Amino acid sequence: MSTETIDSAPEELPQYCKVDELCQGLKAWTNPQNSFRVLRLHMSADPAKRTPEFLKEAQSGLPRDKYRREFELVWRSFEGRPVYVDDWNHNVNVANDFLQYAPHLPVMRGWDFGLTPAVIFAQLMPDMRLFVLREICEEEMGIERFLDIVTTRSREWFPSAKRFVDIIDPAGFVRSQTDERSCMTIMSGSPWFLKPVPGVQNPVARRNAVVTFLQRNVRGHPAFLCSPACKAIINGFDGGYHYAHNRSGQLREYPEKNLYSHPHDALQYICTRVFDVDLRPGAEGTIKIAQPTYRGAGGGRR
Repeated sequence: MSTETIDSAPEELPQYCKVDELCQGLKAWTNPQNSFRVLRLHMSADPAKRTPEFLKEAQSGLPRDKYRREFELVWRSFEGRPVYVDDWNHNVNVANDFLQYAPHLPVMRGWDFGLTPAVIFAQLMPDMRLFVLREICEEEMGIERFLDIVTTRSREWFPSAKRFVDIIDPAGFVRSQTDERSCMTIMSGSPWFLKPVPGVQNPVARRNAVVTFLQRNVRGHPAFLCSPACKAIINGFDGGYHYAHNRSGQLREYPEKNLYSHPHDALQYICTRVFDVDLRPGAEGTIKIAQPTYRGAGGGRR
């Protein structure tokens, strides 16, 4: 476990009040609700704890999430274990600026349904890097209203996009017991006329599909890059999407269902199919190919 991936953990500071840095490792702010003065004392206030030797010793034998809580004051891992604790690096996988989309490439939309629906917008670049561009997360909302919102935001955020590829929760192909319609049926009908394909259902395969991107680099650049616009995805990676403990203290087999799990499910559906879907202009549906290919304006592949 290298210090490079841990000692630069993002600080958790209030967003809506002025934070004063009194000295290295010591920050202060005033709580706007009760006017209490709050001090945050980090270990780096002690010069002896800034050295690579100390950091290496502190990390030795500790899981990454526990080190972040005990030494870096990062609490987003909650009471459990983050799903991607050994593979995600906030400072590497989050872009410094908002990512811009490429109008000539397809925009992939991963969908998770239910009354807390979520959609993730992503693009696969020609060098096989996955850019996560935008997210929509709603609560207590039906599929028709959510489809209208996604359609409106898609036009607003990606006005020149040539094609959208929709990869959905496989449960969306199952008919409702009340009106015998499935989410897929609704999506493919008027006025949306979408042609969704199912993501992979297996939880292990879904997680591994994301890890495959997190663990790769392309010419020194991360193969997975997330725009800072995607707050729910980022906070989920930072610990909100996690395995909780059961009553006996053991980690549960599946991640906790919460406000972070839905967008992360949607992201996983994209990652499970991104190398199966033909992304060339005019292509539709899912086919088995070695990797996506893009056809340029002159008809040649690159």
